[in-house]
Amino acid sequence: MLLKFVLQCLFLLPYLNSINTQNTNPPETHWDYQREGPDAWHHLFDTCEGEAQSPIDIRTPLVKYDSSLPPLILNGYATNMSSFLWNLTHNGHTIIAYPPPLARLSMSGGGLIDTYYLVQFHLHWGYNAFQGSEHTINGRKYPLEIHFVHRAPFTGAFAVLSIMFDRQRDDNIHLNGLLSAVNRTVNSSIAIEQSIDLSRILPTSPPRFYRYNGSLTTPPCTEGVIWTVLARTIPISAYQLRAFESNIIPFNFRPTQKLHTRKVLANFRPDTHEGGEEGESEGGHHSSASSNHLEIVQLILLCFACIAPILQ
Repeated sequence: MLLKFVLQCLFLLPYLNSINTQNTNPPETHWDYQREGPDAWHHLFDTCEGEAQSPIDIRTPLVKYDSSLPPLILNGYATNMSSFLWNLTHNGHTIIAYPPPLARLSMSGGGLIDTYYLVQFHLHWGYNAFQGSEHTINGRKYPLEIHFVHRAPFTGAFAVLSIMFDRQRDDNIHLNGLLSAVNRTVNSSIAIEQSIDLSRILPTSPPRFYRYNGSLTTPPCTEGVIWTVLARTIPISAYQLRAFESNIIPFNFRPTQKLHTRKVLANFRPDTHEGGEEGESEGGHHSSASSNHLEIVQLILLCFACIAPILQ
C-alpha cells in the first residue's frame, strides 16, 4: 500500500507543481511587454541573451527533413473534454489555463525522449489581426498562438507544443468555449473555471511538425525547452479575434530570436514558400533579395548600354 501511495504521488507531482512556468522570476523583478519589454529583458535576466532563445522565424528552405522522426502522440487530447473544468487566470502577462489533475493529458513520440504531461496552456496575441504569434513561418506573422506547456515528471524538463491561428472569413464554432473564457478573464483580478473542449481544434491524426531546441519565451527565458510547432494552423475569424481587444494587455508576443547554430527539423518536406508573407502568391510583394537582384541586372544593362557605342 505504501509503495502504491508513493507511486501515485510521483505521478501527480507535475500537477502539484503546476506553477506558471512563464513567470518564475522573483516577484520584485518587474517585466512586461511595453516599458520593460523584450528589448530590456536581458538587462534583468542574463539568460534572455542566450543563443538558444525562443521564439524563432522558421525559414522553410533551411529546415531539415528528418525521416527518422516517429509520429507525435497527443495522449488524451482527442477525447471529448466537455466535462473538463479548466482553471483559468490572468497573471498580468497572459491568460493561463490549468487542466484538472486527473485529465492526464500528455505528449510523447515525435522524437521526444520522455512522456511530457500538460502543466498549462496559455495564449499570445497582438494589438491587431495581423500580428500576435511569437513564431513566424518565412517571416509571416499570425494573429494568435497557443502554447501547451508539458513537463517530464522525473527530470522536470519542458516540452512545448505550439499551434498558430490563421484568419478566415467565417467564425470557427469550435473556439466558442475558449473565447468565452477569454472574454471573462480580461484582467489579472479574475480567475474562473470554464469547460473547454480542445479535442475539436487539436489534430486527431499524427500531425506535421517542426522541431527545435529553444527556451521559455518570457523571463527568465530558461533554455533547454523542446519545441514542437505544428505546421497546421487553426482558423479564426477577425470577429472572434475581437475577444482580445478589451484585454488589459494589448499585446504579449516576444519578437523572434536569432537561430545561431541551431537546426530546425521537420517530419515532412516543407514547401519552400510555405507561410510566406501575405500577397506573395499574388505578386503583391517581393523579397528584398529578389529586389536586389533586379536592381543589379538593371545596373548591368545600363552600363552595357553606355559602353556599347564605344565598343562599335
